[in-house]
Amino acid sequence: MRIDLSTYRRNQNFYAPKMFLVTVKSFDLQKIRARYLKSRKSKTGRIGSVERREVTRGGLVFIEISAGRITKSDILAYLPEPRGIDIAENMLAVSSENTVHIFSPGRVSMIEDPWFSYIHTVQFDKQKSPEHLLVSSSGFDCIFEYNLHKRERSWEWFAWENGFNKGFDPQSGEDIFLTRQKEVASAYEDAGIKHLFINDPQNQSLPTANRAAFINSVVYDTLEENKLLATFFHEGAVYGIDMQNGRSEKIIDGMKSPHGGRNYRDTYMATSTATGEVLMSAGDEVYSFASLPGKAAELGEMEWLQNSAPLDDCIITIDANRNSFVLFDPDHKLIDMVPFDPDWAIQDIAELKDPATLSLIEEVKGKL
Repeated sequence: MRIDLSTYRRNQNFYAPKMFLVTVKSFDLQKIRARYLKSRKSKTGRIGSVERREVTRGGLVFIEISAGRITKSDILAYLPEPRGIDIAENMLAVSSENTVHIFSPGRVSMIEDPWFSYIHTVQFDKQKSPEHLLVSSSGFDCIFEYNLHKRERSWEWFAWENGFNKGFDPQSGEDIFLTRQKEVASAYEDAGIKHLFINDPQNQSLPTANRAAFINSVVYDTLEENKLLATFFHEGAVYGIDMQNGRSEKIIDGMKSPHGGRNYRDTYMATSTATGEVLMSAGDEVYSFASLPGKAAELGEMEWLQNSAPLDDCIITIDANRNSFVLFDPDHKLIDMVPFDPDWAIQDIAELKDPATLSLIEEVKGKL
């Protein structure tokens, strides 16, 4: 069932005042838009850069929202392309290109790994122990879980070794197979199969268009133990991944350039970024943003919803084309749009509810 959010009643009081931390990948959204529009002209249909670009400066921002407007915003830190953010008890995790920063009272630490590249999301294991952290390393189509106490990997999953190893070469228009295993690369070579052997990740890179899966989000599934939810940008799907055997199962598909596959109540949701929709896996509800006001005329039919997150009293979506947080309540058919700075390319959002976590805000300032 397709639901046009422009038919919802506009209201600024159906949600409680909220505090968030948001990651801003860049403070030059217009440059990102120009790059994206250029990639859309590709005859291959594969969205994304075709060569490694320069890393931009972004930041971590504290925001308060109340009654339809941002009542406070404070840039806490500047860092290279922050994307992922998560909060658990008295800890905060923020990703920055190829590094994860961990904040806890009186302590700041980092997690680095040769296979970290274009990190998109981080998430604490809130069900079992926040000492475990998931990381989606989008640049190399892989997922890691880290034991923060031991500062080591506790689990890993490479798409290339689990049925998703076919990348794409936009220059030739041909498929290209990806591997980090020498024996597999040798077999490709002997068979005359076009491939890329990634054996030095610190000095090699895969632009967006070359990647096989482009896993741009991964979270723990709260409905099934030992299962993860991973969003595959290129395929337009959300997969459930079994942490015990590595097997994957498609949960939501038919999306375009999706972000943020996650749990919502007793089902699943994801954001179909380029079609301007939020999808639910149960009941086939599709919430459409396409008729909402506030989009620049030059963007035409183009939509770009960066991500969505379920809150206690609504769902919040980062609408990059309307430069607004869109809050909507599916139960009561209410909606609000809260504008943010038009130069901010906001990537992810984490709600601040625990007073213990609020005390970390001052510690973050000036430490990144």
